[in-house]
Amino acid sequence: MAARPVHLFEAGVITEQRLAGLAEAPAALGPAIAERLGCEKRVRIPFVPRDRLLTAARDACRTLADGVLASMRSGATCGVIGGECTLVAGTLSGALAAEPELHLVYFDAHGDFNTLATTPSHFIGGMCLAHVCGRSIAPLLWPGSRKIADDRVALVGARALDPGEIGNLERSRVLRVPFDADRADAPGLVAFARRKRVWIHIDIDVVDPREFPAVSFPAPRGPSLAALREVLRTVASVADVCGFELCAYDPRKDRDGTLVGPLVDVVSELMAPVAI
Repeated sequence: MAARPVHLFEAGVITEQRLAGLAEAPAALGPAIAERLGCEKRVRIPFVPRDRLLTAARDACRTLADGVLASMRSGATCGVIGGECTLVAGTLSGALAAEPELHLVYFDAHGDFNTLATTPSHFIGGMCLAHVCGRSIAPLLWPGSRKIADDRVALVGARALDPGEIGNLERSRVLRVPFDADRADAPGLVAFARRKRVWIHIDIDVVDPREFPAVSFPAPRGPSLAALREVLRTVASVADVCGFELCAYDPRKDRDGTLVGPLVDVVSELMAPVAI
């Protein structure tokens, strides 16, 4: 993977105004990540709210899908900085068009697996993984958007789940992988990822909020940043990582930027040489 060029997409996608801080993450992280990874190309994905944030999110996801597809077909590894987790509707659609057998490794303290029938909040970001697994959220659809079979998805670290979401996951074939303060080695993830082409989603709230507080939905008893880096390094050593996305960092809660360096360290673990 290290020999492939890296294309960095900066996509400050949000669906609710209260999460406006997340839209600032690309500007805060882009220069440092681009320098560390030696990115060949940086692409800013326009996010123009107009009258509805959800419409803007759909349009940005469609543009992001086209960009990821073009970059993967050119032989590049894609990195994406968000924004909200809803950007997975765009990244994965583009990545699957380039690599239909792609597997998704989804790090998140939350399940993001509610549907319109089970959501207590109607927050789109809490439904986006279910959406890309085929439980559609109609406003995020566009012609040509793609879904992933849920038996090719590993949900890693989800520990804050709504009751309906638990039922949705139990009825799915998504692999649940424990990853928290008590189980920081993500058992079963290596077997899932080995010799696969994978896309990695990282919602940074998977990390314990005592160590990483600059998030919108902190969930206690998460693993350390060091544990996350080690697990990512391990995945990169056994799988072909086609791309990654880093979501949910809120720079407004990190005014002095002390958490930027640790985040750059996290994504740099995915640039390790791959042993397939």
